[in-house]
Amino acid sequence: MVAAMHTSSSTETADPRRLYFNPQPHFLTVSDNLHTTYSFDGEGRLLGAYLDGISYRRGLGGDILMKQVVAGRAKRRRMLSTFERRQLLSLVSAHVAAIRECAQATASPEVCSWLDRALTWDVERLEAERDAFQEIYKPISILPPDQYLALVLQAAEGCSWNRCTFCSLYRDRKFRIKTPDEFRQHIRSVKAFVGAGLRMRKSIFLGDANALIIPQARLRELLAVVHQEFVIGDKGLKGIYAFLDIFGAERKTVSDYRELRDAGVRRIYLGLESGDETVFRLLNKPGSPSACIEAVQAIKAAGLNVGIILLAGAGGERLAPAHVTHSLEALAAMGLSEGDLVYISPLIVSPTGPYAQQLDQAGSPWLDQAAINAQLARLKDGARALCDPRAKVALYHIEEFIY
Repeated sequence: MVAAMHTSSSTETADPRRLYFNPQPHFLTVSDNLHTTYSFDGEGRLLGAYLDGISYRRGLGGDILMKQVVAGRAKRRRMLSTFERRQLLSLVSAHVAAIRECAQATASPEVCSWLDRALTWDVERLEAERDAFQEIYKPISILPPDQYLALVLQAAEGCSWNRCTFCSLYRDRKFRIKTPDEFRQHIRSVKAFVGAGLRMRKSIFLGDANALIIPQARLRELLAVVHQEFVIGDKGLKGIYAFLDIFGAERKTVSDYRELRDAGVRRIYLGLESGDETVFRLLNKPGSPSACIEAVQAIKAAGLNVGIILLAGAGGERLAPAHVTHSLEALAAMGLSEGDLVYISPLIVSPTGPYAQQLDQAGSPWLDQAAINAQLARLKDGARALCDPRAKVALYHIEEFIY
């Protein structure tokens, strides 16, 4: 959700309702009395809304995420049901129509044109996009928070490992690498679908779960297709980003990573999850914490940045001290620096799934939310103390993701 704009950079109408418009090169924000706010992309699609103290974000796939601050500064997050989504879209459409009528006499032609585009996206047209999105993409399960505004291109589909006990994001599909011709068609379909909304996308995220495990020769071909279809660099999208599993990282050399850097890759994200060997095995992660450290060192030796992900709550109660201690030791050994990221994510899993069964077998009781929050704070503070201050440490909450 785009925050309400500063009036100094906005156009204010003479209407007593005090309408504010903040046209930017790539999106428009509209506010009614600085209480109700909407944002739209270059095509006029709804991006977000703020109504009655609740934030809503609409993804390209048509889902809408609701986020509300409740008692004690806690946040409630959930996806709207079909009925709720359609109800919200109908309300927004009616409100924007009223705003457009009020703005007729005083708003700039640019703003009026943008509002007119927004009004072409009625409920049925927005809902029809859900089918179009699913024709182009397999589900986009997760992105790192700094890549939420990336343009996702699925060079591969699914996860080549797909057996971690804590993760069910890719269970519905087989791992498959696209051919260069398939990938080019996928890219062109994405470009046609996103349209003028492409201008607000900052980078390219190469999907899916661990796209950089693609054999180097094929990866070279797929990256060449990206460069044929987009401008990457100072005058275009700001680089290429992707996930890589640890066991995949072990298969690439420093020379391979240098080739990726020269092809526009800027940061590689690795899910360490835990630096403790026992916890790591409970999660059924491929590789090992020591392999992750070695992979990060190789990636950084090639001039690339990394994003390291840790799970707050992994390992349960009995293993909590070892999880925190060894995770921080692993971070300290990686030599993180400027441009590197550490994301700490609260573990959110089914209490009846395979991970819960692993905890029971290990005799390590589940951590409640308060204990997870406390561990998250310890990991965050510890990471900031041990890592180069130029590396950023931040919260990564998967329930806030929508693409």
